[in-house]
Amino acid sequence: MDWLQALWAGLADPNVAYLLLVGGILAAVAAWSTPGTGLAEGLAALMLGLALIGLLRLPVSAAGLFLILLGALLFLSELYFQSGGYLGLSGALAMGLGGLFLFPAGAGRRVAPLVLLGTTAGAAAASFGLAVLVRRLGRRPPLQTPERLIGAEGIAQTDLDPEGTVWVRGETWTARAAAGRIAAGERVRVLAVEGLRLRVARVQPPVEASDPASEPKGPAAIGGGMAVLLAVHLLAFLESHPLSRDPTLRMARPTLEPVASRPVGEQAVFGLLLALGWITLSVGMAALLWKLRGARRALSAAMLAGLGLTLLFSTRLLLVSLLGPIPEWALLFLAGPAVLLLRSGRRRPGGIEWNGLGLLMCSAASAYLGHLWTPDAWGGWGTGVGDVSRDASDPGHLWTPVAVAVVLGVMILYDVLAVYVSRHMVQLAEWAIRERLPLLFLLPPALPPFPSKGPTLALGFGDVALPTALTLSAFHAHPTPWPAAGALVGVLVGHALLAGIFLPRWQSHAGLPFLAGGALLGYGAGRLLEQAIGG
Repeated sequence: MDWLQALWAGLADPNVAYLLLVGGILAAVAAWSTPGTGLAEGLAALMLGLALIGLLRLPVSAAGLFLILLGALLFLSELYFQSGGYLGLSGALAMGLGGLFLFPAGAGRRVAPLVLLGTTAGAAAASFGLAVLVRRLGRRPPLQTPERLIGAEGIAQTDLDPEGTVWVRGETWTARAAAGRIAAGERVRVLAVEGLRLRVARVQPPVEASDPASEPKGPAAIGGGMAVLLAVHLLAFLESHPLSRDPTLRMARPTLEPVASRPVGEQAVFGLLLALGWITLSVGMAALLWKLRGARRALSAAMLAGLGLTLLFSTRLLLVSLLGPIPEWALLFLAGPAVLLLRSGRRRPGGIEWNGLGLLMCSAASAYLGHLWTPDAWGGWGTGVGDVSRDASDPGHLWTPVAVAVVLGVMILYDVLAVYVSRHMVQLAEWAIRERLPLLFLLPPALPPFPSKGPTLALGFGDVALPTALTLSAFHAHPTPWPAAGALVGVLVGHALLAGIFLPRWQSHAGLPFLAGGALLGYGAGRLLEQAIGG
């Protein structure tokens, strides 16, 4: 084999092709942010060209390329919206998930998990480095013309009597009060733009003045939430590979295999019963808390014990997915770090450790649910081995999405009632924060150099884990990744709508109608696309 043949063979390696593709995208983003040097442009063209040569020699999934493109767009959006690196982090995770989807499951070629995590970590570091650079240099691409500020709300930085400065959409502007004196700290609305000066009016009674840097960051909360959702998906997909050999999963096989072979209607009933069981548990917890006040300490202890066991299971599962099988006695050594991580996370609600606990626990729960509800779960990842056929002509081969769709539909209805009618779900969330129980993601996490006085968005673990289970089960149950990719994009769109519409109002809202509803709609769109392209 001469050097040219060796080069072609190396480029056709999935790991090499993926690394070149992601590296080329990052170089292109760097070229976009600092044009004119020629170095980043040339490096991007070289790496993307080599990646294209390799990908043309491999069986590539269009859904994987779509997710990688989505990641590139999120990376670019960091330049325009300056979320503090969180939108870029979301882009890095989306590219990691795209690597998982990039090669069809039955092709026998896939990107190594360590390569995926290493590339994602490198892209995430580049995102935060880019955010720091943009902030320090003050190099922000033009977001809008001044006329688009009309109608926007902001806060007065100084007294307007009649002139002063205001903070509107992340920028400081010279402003003139339309009528009367406006004190620093009052909220204002832009009425008109007069050159480079705004004419504003008071919109509500005075509020406590604050540093604009500590105001709730909409882009940071949206990007942070997307990062959480994508990170849970990425870890759950990695963990689902060795899960088919897990002893707890094998014990559940006699119960679930008969369900998978039943008609769709009976599978829907099974999903309904499962959802009702979860609802009963939630209502029972609320009753214990508010009716039997003496049970709060016992309930907190029980929750901590359950969280500790879940954390131990999820840590072992992640290590197995990355390093291969580990002996059972290794659990004794994992118990110590798991306890320390749980204690550290409880000290800093909303910090990196707190949200890290959520990532580990939600990914394990999602992988477990998504794998249990998959017909081919018992034969490996996408092998189709087992008593249940994956043949598209078998009407039972899609039992997983049916069951999960019923579960999500019932849970959406329950979430609406529990948040807006009985409000016991809001009380449970407040109790969990007071007791420092990591049952919610608090966003954005406290990552320097963009500190925040407090969380701007809270996502319950159930709001994250349940839609992820649909994505996983759709990936395993369908011959193409389009339904799973559609569910994933639907979750992200639902989160963006939830955070973008309701976050500025500082109100409690049900998350499942947006996240799970988006997952269901995205799954349906992906299913239609799969049928249209003959998957």
